[in-house]
Amino acid sequence: MTFKVFVSFLLFIANDIFCQDMQIVMETKSYFNAPVVGKINLYQTTFLAKNQKNTREVTSIEKRLFGFLAGLISDVNDTTGHLIAFDGKQWGYNKNNKEYWDYLKKQSSEKNNESNSKSVSFSVGDSDDEFLFISRKEHGGVEKIHGFQTKKYTTIFETIKNRIKIDEWAVKELSLLRIADTLNKDLLVLLGTPDSIIMASTYGAGLSNNEAVIGSPKLDSLFSQFSIKPIPGEIIKGDVKVIDKESDETNLSFGTEVVALYAEDFEIDSFNIGNDYVLIDH
Repeated sequence: MTFKVFVSFLLFIANDIFCQDMQIVMETKSYFNAPVVGKINLYQTTFLAKNQKNTREVTSIEKRLFGFLAGLISDVNDTTGHLIAFDGKQWGYNKNNKEYWDYLKKQSSEKNNESNSKSVSFSVGDSDDEFLFISRKEHGGVEKIHGFQTKKYTTIFETIKNRIKIDEWAVKELSLLRIADTLNKDLLVLLGTPDSIIMASTYGAGLSNNEAVIGSPKLDSLFSQFSIKPIPGEIIKGDVKVIDKESDETNLSFGTEVVALYAEDFEIDSFNIGNDYVLIDH
């Protein structure tokens, strides 16, 4: 057994032991900013342990008109969540209303009603507007973000119509994020999640490397074509701006960042629906 393999084996054992008695907590903040709608913020707290996960989120809308309209819609201003329990059952819940429901049943119901509802999806790329040029710049110096020592990288995707600018901040090493990613992927495998979704769910991979964000299924070949080197380390923050080349105005911006990441003693209450919650049928 080589030294590198032996070290990897020890890390695997250490991670397994760690996951038995500890849980990881990751706090993130994401935003979406578009004309008329304004800025929408999403705050998430994710609890991860062996074979279980609990994600809580709160959404806020900054523009008064849309904030008022959103306030008329249930759950928008509430703390909601998605719990994957140790027994494999999945529950959605509303912390404000003290209600919970069968998560998969609701998802199935919404999927069956898609023909009667309007849905919106987007990516910053345009299938009719091919990438003419891609560049990536490593900035000098070190920036401290939420206690993390980071290096900044800027990736530019040029199309005929738009300039897509992606700023990202990476940490050289972040072992807790690797453990969190392993816990998350192991759980997704247990749930029978397709490989493509598992890969797209990698923590620390960033936005410029995400084919769903860029809108291209051939990022690897594009990066090879324009000699783009990968960003080393773990990406903990990313900001995307879609800039109209004619007017030089930003049409759309969004981003996400890890605000806090820490390990703590395992708490069963982090992965339970409270006894005071009422089961409802969605």
